[in-house]
Amino acid sequence: MTDLTPITRTTTAPDPHAVYRGLRDEWGSVAPVELEPGVPAWLVLDHADIVRIARDDKLFSRRSETWNGHERGLLSTGSRLPPMIPASERFSSHFQDGAERARLRAPLDDVFNDLDEAMLGAMLRRTCDHLIDEFAEDGKADVVAQYSAVLPLLAVGQLFGFDFRTGRRVAHLAREVMSPMESNTDVLPELEGILTDHIGARYAAPTNDLTSRLIQHGAFTAPIEVAHSLITVLAGANGPLESWVSSTLLSLLTDRRTPGMVGSGYYGVDQAMEETLWANSPSGNLPPLVATKDLLMGDKYIERGDALVLAVSAASQEIARQNEDAWDRAENRSQLAFGNGPHRCPAPRLARIVTRNAVDTLLKRLDVRLTIDLDEIEWFPSPWERRPMRLPVTFTPPIEVRPHWSDGDAADLSGHSLRT
Repeated sequence: MTDLTPITRTTTAPDPHAVYRGLRDEWGSVAPVELEPGVPAWLVLDHADIVRIARDDKLFSRRSETWNGHERGLLSTGSRLPPMIPASERFSSHFQDGAERARLRAPLDDVFNDLDEAMLGAMLRRTCDHLIDEFAEDGKADVVAQYSAVLPLLAVGQLFGFDFRTGRRVAHLAREVMSPMESNTDVLPELEGILTDHIGARYAAPTNDLTSRLIQHGAFTAPIEVAHSLITVLAGANGPLESWVSSTLLSLLTDRRTPGMVGSGYYGVDQAMEETLWANSPSGNLPPLVATKDLLMGDKYIERGDALVLAVSAASQEIARQNEDAWDRAENRSQLAFGNGPHRCPAPRLARIVTRNAVDTLLKRLDVRLTIDLDEIEWFPSPWERRPMRLPVTFTPPIEVRPHWSDGDAADLSGHSLRT
């Protein structure tokens, strides 16, 4: 395959859905693309195909060490793909299939289902306020770099028991590990070291955080499984959640329907969040699956070991075009932003609570105004999510200055049950 379309065109083009349509017009429902220069994959575009593939972990595996690109040496020294397609086995449900996936997934499902929404909302608002306080007196900010890029990872880190300072470091390292931008620093060992120390401390002295709950669950057989599962959760909180928060903010700051309507019940935060899921899915292209045998898909011959990427944003848009009513779309369960099948997102409720609190708190505290036009927005060159690189805003600084929160503070879960 030559002259393949870089997959990042689907996340960085002014109109990503025009790119998806162009690929479909040229190739049909399965299109050849490049994940990086010289790294081919198949991009699956149609809703029905995506659902079928996502539900079949016998034909389409998450065991990325079986990808034929590893044996062919396709990844260069500076490649940013290894976190998504690791060459060695990873002990988290994301990179396992069948019974092993189910065993490693059960603790995540249980701890996230047991979250107390009142406790979580209070912690999130406190964290949002703290981040806003850091720039509120300036009258200007980049609400991506200073807010939406930091908040999801920081919030999830607190749930797992990190104090604010350590959580910030974990957030920085997790973003660096998952970043598609070039970096000369291998930060994964430091991140894994922090997680290993944290998990060891919780084995020795359990608390009421989610790390302790995972350890106490009983399904994990070794600390490395807990560590790899935490990394998977941090990865999910990194790009997709940042994308949902940033894109919802962008929608509310630029849509002509929204001035004066935020929180009004007409076109407020909830509807903007839902529309963002359909138009700009937080995980536009899901990380690769690997074909376990040769097969035909449409008129394409897929070889055993080939990588397939599910374009869930294209599939959601396909369903959206069939139903122009936004309110009906909000109730449509065909929406694929959280995936489908056994590897669907384990924490969609948490994602919604984080995004809503992040957007609502910022817009209620500050009268932010975007200082660039839509055609000036630069998009992060990720193969997986479409999100703005920066959103510069101005606002009138608040008169009252709130007391600052110490960086040593941790999320206080001790007085709350994690069970709803």
